[in-house]
Parts: sequence; structure tokens; C-alpha cells
Amino acid sequence: MTSTDNKQDRRRGHAATPRTARRFSLTRRSKRTGPDLAAQADTAATLAAAQSAGMITTRRHPPTRKKWLDRWGWYEIRVEGAWTTTRQGEALNLATMRRSVRHEGLLTGLNKISQSGVITDPYALYGSEIENINIAVIGDIGKAKSSLIKTAMCLRQLALPNRQVVVIDKKRQGNKGGEYSGIADAVGAGSIRFRTGTTGMRINLLDPAIATGVERTDGVAPAGQEALVGAVIEDTMGRPLVETEKAALGLALQVVNDRAARENREPILMELADELLGPSAGSGAAFGDQWAQESRRWGLNPGLALRELCLGDLKGLVDGATSPEVRAALDHPFVHFDVSALPNKGPALRVIMTVINTWLANVLASRSARHMQTLLLVEEGWHVADGSTGKVFRENMKLSRGLGLSTVSAFHHISDLPVDSPARALMKEAGIVFLYGQDRVEDAEETARMYHLPPGSTEIIMSLAKGHCLVKYGNADPILMEHVRSDLEIALTDTDEVIKGAAA
Repeated sequence: MTSTDNKQDRRRGHAATPRTARRFSLTRRSKRTGPDLAAQADTAATLAAAQSAGMITTRRHPPTRKKWLDRWGWYEIRVEGAWTTTRQGEALNLATMRRSVRHEGLLTGLNKISQSGVITDPYALYGSEIENINIAVIGDIGKAKSSLIKTAMCLRQLALPNRQVVVIDKKRQGNKGGEYSGIADAVGAGSIRFRTGTTGMRINLLDPAIATGVERTDGVAPAGQEALVGAVIEDTMGRPLVETEKAALGLALQVVNDRAARENREPILMELADELLGPSAGSGAAFGDQWAQESRRWGLNPGLALRELCLGDLKGLVDGATSPEVRAALDHPFVHFDVSALPNKGPALRVIMTVINTWLANVLASRSARHMQTLLLVEEGWHVADGSTGKVFRENMKLSRGLGLSTVSAFHHISDLPVDSPARALMKEAGIVFLYGQDRVEDAEETARMYHLPPGSTEIIMSLAKGHCLVKYGNADPILMEHVRSDLEIALTDTDEVIKGAAA
């Protein structure tokens, strides 16, 4: 090494090497030259033989960088690595979400975070994830709520044994009737169509299948005739019944049921109205001698209300014996009650929905030994929320575990409902909630507030695309899910043919 190189090394920060150390280093290096050259020759010969035989492939070594060329910028600048710490390096090893290992139940969609399947089968989740098998679907119009209900809660349920789906179909689809008419035709089930007048089906408000107040041995007691008829009368009169009217109604029901049982037939609603307006001779003796004559006037207002319903809004709906087609429909796994022809205004729609719900609950209670798992689908849930009949509907929902009956109801705008609205109580009764997109800020905020969603959920709800929703069951955090449909399900759930003018 020359003195010039030594000076340059000092300027670069290197310590000067003593002459003695350099001399000994050269001596040691010269002594090792002989053996190293022989070993290198043997290694080179071995590698050459292996390479010629095609056993190995050697890669050319990168060219040696000369210092003086490197100093004058002949080569590319060497990139210096970025300095970091252990804490900062945690971001380079992101955690992956564990996929769900659950396999029981029907698949509903795809978890957009973990890319795993989402199961929302209420009967499969019961006991481990939820304690309430009722379901609520909330979202703006056109967000694919109906497609979810038709597939996950209807078509896929029919593939399992011991499952039954009952639909109260309110939304009309052209001249075909309700939206579920196509599904009913596809699975070979008849549609039970209700319409005012004398040409539609009837479901008797006084059907013997509806309990008359007798205590059941299984402890499950849905609403009986007196509670159901009383709720219908209260909605018609616009006020609750007083004690004397309740007493007259209970006595008239007993007289009418006993008479029909002796004659081996069903009692009808008009017969009850006549009994309230003109009680049978001696029936008032149950109230004692002092009130026997006075009690004949107690049923005047309830009797007039029932007579008005039988001759007006409910004519041909609940004022006769239950149609045989209605009873036979329960033998099929899919039961379609088409109420799309009923008017939205007036008590007819709400009453018929509540009567179907109560009649079904009593039928399920009487056959509870069969352990049938039944889903009741009500897409227009706000119809059954208000009034005294809505109270009966909600009371029947509380018996879902004993009846094996899961009620699936759909709603649109939460902010339009008062805080003490019965519809809100119906939403809170759900153990599984599907939250679809909302276009209005107040609806998204009210949804997040009602279900105690994490911060930032309002923005997520407003940005959800069609077919995407937040799924919340039990106390778990919501899951971002994409609803997945097969080609057959897409065809059966299409409801745009009327708008487009042709079948899609």
C-alpha cells in the first residue's frame, strides 16, 4: 500500500495499518497460497465435471466493483436499507382473521373480511350464538332484502327435512299475485289467496284449532279465541274493551262454541255477533240475579263492531268456516298465503295477518310432539305491528321457542317510527338482524343506535352496496356479508319483470 493510499484511508476514517502488521499479513498470506490453490483446483475440476454431466447449473457471479470506478460514479448507487424498530416492524406481519369452523346449518353468504362462509340458520345457531330464533331484516327499498328472505329463509330451508316455511305474501307481482307465487309453482305448492268478497279463501276467526283458553299440558299457550276476537274488536272500535264488555264477550264465546260442538260444526263470527246483540235466554244467569237482565246490554258495542266487520271490511275473509284448502296447505313444506289483493287501508290486512299467525301458532302447539321447525315470513312487518292485533302478534312471537316457530319480518325506515312504536318492539324481539344499506342519514344513525353498533357503523351502512349487509346475532360484533345466490335462485327471486316490461 502506497503512502498516498494510506493518506486516503485516513481521510475516509480508517485507521492506519502499521508496517509490521502489513508485513506479517503478507507473509501469512504467501504461506497459505500453495494449499489454497490446490484445493481450488480440485473444486474447480469437480464442479466442471458435474456441470458437464448436467447435474448442476452454476450462476455467474456479479462483476467485481472497482473502487476507483465506484468513486467516480461508474456503477449504480447502492441502495441503503431503511432503518426500523421491532415495534414499527409489526406492521410488516399483519394478523389474519381466523376463519369460522362452523359447519352446521345453511350457508347464507360470504364474509367479506375473512372470505369464509356465513351461516345464519336460526335453528343451527340456537343455544351457542342466540337465544331468540326470530329474525329482522332492515334496509331501504331496492337493497335486495327480499332476495335474502326468499333464498336463505325459504328455498334453502325446504331442502332440509322437518322444515316448513309459511309465507304471508303482501307484495303484488303483476297479474301473478304475490311475489312468492313463482316459488310456490316451482315447488308444487298451491297458493291460498285471500280477497274481500265471497270468491276468496276463508280462515275462521273462531276456528276450533284456535285455543279456547284451556290449559295445555305442554305449557305452551298461544293467544286464544277470546284474546284474538277482543283484539279485533278493539281495533275496530278504536278503544279498549271495558270489563262489562269483556264479560259479555267471554260468555257469548262459550255459548257459541258449546252450540257448535253439539251440532258438530264450526262456530262462525256472525253467529257470535248475533249472540252479543241478542243473548240466548237464561245466559245472563251466570252474572247473578241482580245483573242477569242488565248483562244483556253489555255486548251491544262489541256486537255492532263484529257485525260491521262481517258485512264490511272482513266480508268473505274470517266470517265463515275455514276453507279446506287452508287446512290441506299445512301438509306441504311450503305454505303460501297470498294477501296481496287486500287493501292497505282498513283493518282487513292486519286482522287477517294476525289471525293467520294465531291460527298457525295454535296448530303448531297442538302438533308440538312432531318437533316441526317452522319459519313464518312477513316481509311487510309494519302491517302487523300496530294496534291490539299487533300486540297479539308480538305475544305469539315470544312463544317461538316452545312452538319451534321463527318469525322473519322486514322493515324499511326506522326513523319514521316513534320511539315507543310497536314496530320497534318487533325489531328488538329478533335474535338475528340483517342490516342493509340506508340512503338517509337519520335511518342509518337510528339503526346503529338501536342495535348498539360500533363507532363508524353509520358510514358503513350508508355505503353498503346492493346485496351486502351487516349481520348481527346475539351480542357479537356485526359481520360484513355478501349474499350469494345460485343461478336458479336468481331466476326465482327476480322481481323486475314488471318494471322492465318482460321477464328478466
